Amino acid sequence: MTTSTTNLRLIYVEDNATIRQRVAEVLRANGFSVEEVATAADAQRIFSGEDFDLVLLDILLPDGNGIDLLRKLRQGKNTDVPVIILSALGEQIDHRISGLEAGANDYLAKPFSTRELIARIRAVIRNIPPRAGTTSNVPETIRLNGAFLDLQQPWLCRDDGTQILLSMKEFCLLRYFAEHPMQTVSVDEILTQVWKVDPSSIKTASPVVIISRLRKKTEGLCLIESVRGNGYRFSVP
Repeated sequence: MTTSTTNLRLIYVEDNATIRQRVAEVLRANGFSVEEVATAADAQRIFSGEDFDLVLLDILLPDGNGIDLLRKLRQGKNTDVPVIILSALGEQIDHRISGLEAGANDYLAKPFSTRELIARIRAVIRNIPPRAGTTSNVPETIRLNGAFLDLQQPWLCRDDGTQILLSMKEFCLLRYFAEHPMQTVSVDEILTQVWKVDPSSIKTASPVVIISRLRKKTEGLCLIESVRGNGYRFSVP
C-alpha cells in the first residue's frame, strides 16, 4: 500500500492544445502535477536537465517523432522514468511494437478515456521509488490478485488497465473488507461501521445482495467467504 503526500511530476508531450489542456486538467484534478509540452525540442530540454516521474508522450509532433524522443530519453539521465505513449497511431500494431521496443512502459491509443489513462498511470507508477526529497503521491491502494483497489476511487483496476466500476456501497464494503483481511466481519459491523446505519431499524437492508454483487465483480481477485452465524471474511488468494 502506497500513501500519497506530494504530487508526482508528469511531463505531458502533446501538440494538440485542446487535447493536452483537457487531459492535463483531469490529471491535476486527480492529484498529479502536470507540465504541458507542445514540441519535441521543449521536451528534450526538460529531459536533459530536470527531474520528473513519468512522461505521457505523443508520437506525431510538429518538430520531431515521439519514438526518436523516447530513444533519446532512454540514453540520458532519466533512463528509468516510465513512459506511456498516447497516439492516434496506436491501433496499428507496428507502431505499438516500435514504441514498446523503444522503451515505452505502456501504449494507449487515441481516442482514450481519461479514466483508463489514470488507471494505467497508477498501474505503471505504483512501484516507483520517490525522487530524492519527495514522496510518492499515488493514492493509497490495496493489492488484490491481478488487480488493485484505489482507496479513493469507486473502482477496481486490473493489471491490464481495465476497470471494474463499483457502486458506493460496494466500494465502501470492499474497502472495509480489504482493510480488515482474514477477520470475521459481522452484519451489524457492516451496517454500523461501513454504511453508518442503525441495524435495529426495520428499514435497514441486509448486505446480502450487495455482497452477492461484489463477489461476482471480484471473482478471481479476492475471496469473500461466509462465516456461518458470524458474518464474512475477506482474503486474497
